[in-house]
Amino acid sequence: MVKSSYEFTSKMKRRERTFRAAGGLFSKDKVAKSTSLLVDQINPTPGDRILDYGCGYGAVGVALADAVPDLDVQMVDSDIRAVRFSQGNVKANNASDAHVVLDHTLDRFRNGYFNIVALNPPVEEGTETIFEMIERAQSKMRHGGQFFLVAKVRRGAKSYMRKLGEIIGPAKVVKRSGGYWVMRSERSSVCPPEAVDLSRYEHTVEAVLRGRKYRFRTRAGIFSRKDIDQGTRLLIETIDVRPRHSIIDVGCGYGPIGMVAAHLASVGRVVMVDCNARAVEYASQNIQSHHLNHARKNGKPRVEAVLGDRFDAVPGERFDRVLSNPPFHAGNDVLFPLVDEAHGHLRIHGRLYLVLMRYAGVKRHMQKVFGNVSVAADDGKYVVLTSERTF
Repeated sequence: MVKSSYEFTSKMKRRERTFRAAGGLFSKDKVAKSTSLLVDQINPTPGDRILDYGCGYGAVGVALADAVPDLDVQMVDSDIRAVRFSQGNVKANNASDAHVVLDHTLDRFRNGYFNIVALNPPVEEGTETIFEMIERAQSKMRHGGQFFLVAKVRRGAKSYMRKLGEIIGPAKVVKRSGGYWVMRSERSSVCPPEAVDLSRYEHTVEAVLRGRKYRFRTRAGIFSRKDIDQGTRLLIETIDVRPRHSIIDVGCGYGPIGMVAAHLASVGRVVMVDCNARAVEYASQNIQSHHLNHARKNGKPRVEAVLGDRFDAVPGERFDRVLSNPPFHAGNDVLFPLVDEAHGHLRIHGRLYLVLMRYAGVKRHMQKVFGNVSVAADDGKYVVLTSERTF
C-alpha cells in the first residue's frame, strides 16, 4: 500500500522532535542531512528574529524556536501544503515562539527586521529561484545580520556563495560535510539598502496552442518558466474538451493547460488549482490578460485560479474533465491520491487525463480505481493516460 503521509522523529538541538509530512514535500520521511547541518550551525541569542525561508514542513524553525528564550521565528513558505504541515508541527512540538506564514514575497516584513535568515532549498529548486530568494531577503535583514544557506557543492553551492557575497555581504563556508556546504554571509552596510530590481526574474512565454496564440507571464520558481514544456504541449493537443464541459487543471502552474481548456470549453467552467501561491498569482494574471476573468457560471467565476492541495479548494464540486501535468519528480505517494480523488470529483462519463514520463505503476492504479485506462498519446518521451468514470 502506498503511503501518502509520514510521521517520524529526529534529535535536533539536543531534543527529540516529531514531524509529520506528506508526499510532494522535501525530505518527506526524515529530516534531511542538509537540514541537520544547517540547524547545527545556527546559534541564536535571546531576542533574535529568525526567518526560516522556504520552511517546508518546518524542521528548521521548530528546532530553533526553543533553542534560547525570547525568540521570534517566522517560518515562511509559498506552498500551502508545507504551511499546513508546519503549523501542525509547530503545535505538536510546543514551539510557541514560531509562527508560520504563507508568503513568497516577504513584503509583509519591514526592512531590517531579521538578524538571522536560514535557507535550505529543495534540490529541485533552480538556481534562479534561490538567487531571487537571496535578493528578497537582503533588505529584510539588519546590518550585521547573518544569512545561512546549505547546498550541495555539485548543485549550485559555489554560485550561491558568489551571490551571497554580492547581495548580502562577506560570505564563507562554515561547515563541509558529505558533499554539502553550509555558508554564512553577514549583511553588510556597503551593499545597497534595497534588493535589486526583481523584474529580472519575470519571464514571458509566447506559444501557439490548439491554433490560438497565447502570451503568458511567469516567474522563477514556477515550472517551465521559459517555454511550454513538451509534456504540457502533448497533453493540450490530446485532451477532448467540449464547449459546456466543467474542467479542473490540477497543478496549473502559470496556467497554459487551463487557459487552453477555457477557450475549448467556451461556455463551461474551468478551475485552475495549484498548491504554490506564486503559481496561482501568475495564473490569475494570465486569466485576466486573456480577458477570461469576467464571466460567471452558476454563480461562480467561469475561469479562476485558486490556491489548494488537489481538490480541497473545490469541495463537493464535480467535473467533466480532470487534467494534470504533475511534477516529474512526483512519486506514487502524490500520484495515487490524485487518481483516487479525481475519481470522486468526476461526473459519470467524465475523464481524467494525466501526462507522465514514468507511468507503469500509475497506469495500473488508474485501472484499479476506474476499471479502465488507455494511452491517449505517446511521443516517445511522454505518455498521456486517460480513464473514464463509469460508476
